[in-house]
Amino acid sequence: MILVFGGSYNGKLDFVKEKFNISNDDIFKVNDDLKDLNIDYSKKVISNFHKLTYKLSLENKDPLQFVIENNELFKDKIIISDDISEGIIPLKKEDRIWRESNGKCLQYISKNSSAVYRVFCGIPMVIKSE
Repeated sequence: MILVFGGSYNGKLDFVKEKFNISNDDIFKVNDDLKDLNIDYSKKVISNFHKLTYKLSLENKDPLQFVIENNELFKDKIIISDDISEGIIPLKKEDRIWRESNGKCLQYISKNSSAVYRVFCGIPMVIKSE
């Protein structure tokens, strides 16, 4: 597993495409209307991971447990997620729960990843190397 995280619109996907020679056909983007958690695990990259944790949180499911239970499916993927841990603490309870659960998922993924990158303003920083 490889984790790439950073703020919205900071160039995470562009970095992954360039660094790992990834084409658009290799990318599964989690969108806002993900139904039945149908993730295409045949793709090399899972982008917008934070939207998956949001969907699970709204359904009162534990995102961390989902990742742990599907660890074998995630193990050879590049996971791209927005960093939602910074800034003002959300007012809505469900957003605070999502923020916490997304952070727990990223901690688990980073511990189990061979490499972790943070992308800020298009500049990648190595947090953990292969």
